Amino acid sequence: MVRVVLFPGWSGNSPKQNFSLLKEDLEKIPGVKVEIIDYLGIGGPFTKMRTRDSIWKIIRRAEEKYQQIPQDEPIIALGHSLGAIILRLLIERGHKFKLAIFAGGPHMGFLPRFKIMEPLALLFRVKLYFELKPGSDFLKILDPPPRGIYIASANDEKVSLESALPSKTVERFILQCGHDMFPKERDKVPESAIPIVTKIVEEFVKNSQ
Repeated sequence: MVRVVLFPGWSGNSPKQNFSLLKEDLEKIPGVKVEIIDYLGIGGPFTKMRTRDSIWKIIRRAEEKYQQIPQDEPIIALGHSLGAIILRLLIERGHKFKLAIFAGGPHMGFLPRFKIMEPLALLFRVKLYFELKPGSDFLKILDPPPRGIYIASANDEKVSLESALPSKTVERFILQCGHDMFPKERDKVPESAIPIVTKIVEEFVKNSQ
């Protein structure tokens, strides 16, 4: 058995909804079980979530949720967007994964055009926004990018290729889809990150047998 643990991003949708098709396709692989870590309880980017939580409070919550999962099988972890940063912090905290996949992570912050959200972030005191802003004190103290597989989109409107692919020494994939790497619509799957992730997991399972 291989357990795939998914850390969703900071979007306005249900994390389980975001990863529904990925989970469905992964669980078609014999011997694979999928867990989704709902560490935000998202109901909207600046409305129903805990808008004043810092990244440190969020990582503690994600870590508590992750530690509730059985650790007796090999674990592949995937983080998308904010989830990629959460996965990176878990690794910095000493958590071990057989394989780590970082999809669209703002490792160097979000694109400058996303500054349009700054007035709302100020109004609602969204600490996370300013922690993921390029050049922030938080981003400066991160350890070097951990080993793993990094996935980016050339058409992402929030995270640049440079930010999503923070090192030239890691295994990298570049997609042509938008920020929605894990769509809810089946017809968008072929151009998404879902086939790449599914193939990575299939090969891992095959090589583990």
